[in-house]
Amino acid sequence: MFVHFGIILLLSQGLCGGVDVSEAIDGDSRIIGGQNASPGMAKYQVSIRAHSGKKEWHTCGGSIINQQYVLTAAHCIVKKRTNELSIVVGSHQIKTGGQRYKIKKLVPHEQFSKATWKNDVGVVQVEGNIKFNDNVQPIELFKQDIYVGTKCLLTGWGKVDLKKNIYPNDLQMLYFKTVSNYGCSKKLYLRESVRPGLPLNIGQLCAKHPSHKGVCHGDGGGPLVLERGNKYIQIGVVSWGVSCAEDFPDVFASVPGNYNWIQSKISD
Repeated sequence: MFVHFGIILLLSQGLCGGVDVSEAIDGDSRIIGGQNASPGMAKYQVSIRAHSGKKEWHTCGGSIINQQYVLTAAHCIVKKRTNELSIVVGSHQIKTGGQRYKIKKLVPHEQFSKATWKNDVGVVQVEGNIKFNDNVQPIELFKQDIYVGTKCLLTGWGKVDLKKNIYPNDLQMLYFKTVSNYGCSKKLYLRESVRPGLPLNIGQLCAKHPSHKGVCHGDGGGPLVLERGNKYIQIGVVSWGVSCAEDFPDVFASVPGNYNWIQSKISD
């Protein structure tokens, strides 16, 4: 998790309740880029699984926003069929635990663009209702403008070693800080391959990770959150970034910027 591959990277193909953020991110880093999240953190975290025959694998992250809907990135679900995917909640490990739900409906943003990565947000409706318990809870969505320099946290199961193609079993976490869309666009413009996606708009959010760290395959759709008191609020959805752990910020779909669209889809 948290390292980039490629120039523009779609982050599909395989990222807090009860634990203080500062406590959770302190200590020695045990993996490249991030740290193991403590069991019981990120109760809203979703693993979107893909299926082919008897094989199954983690492909994207997501977050529980109510008993029927999961928030993720449009690129994780666009042109997919409901029977090709399922979601698992309630476990910080990929290989064990959790509750599985079949998918009733996939709703990528109607104006999602693979050319520019704009409007990279979508919702997934499950069959039945997600059962909430001590390990499964929804996350609140942030509505207000996000100040530059806001500290935030990302969780997911993306690659931890790019060269060896290693994905983690335990949920990973990494601390970020938001940067302005203007400054982010200016920085990203240095890479010619990403210029079609610039400048970033109000529906996008940019955040800077520590040096030699960042998102990677499998983190797409995952929740970027901030802490308010003793709860977490989601501000972003992992969208795309520049190659592996280089000194470039990552791009997210902005939750405030897409708030009205999200509400319109989960209120139908």
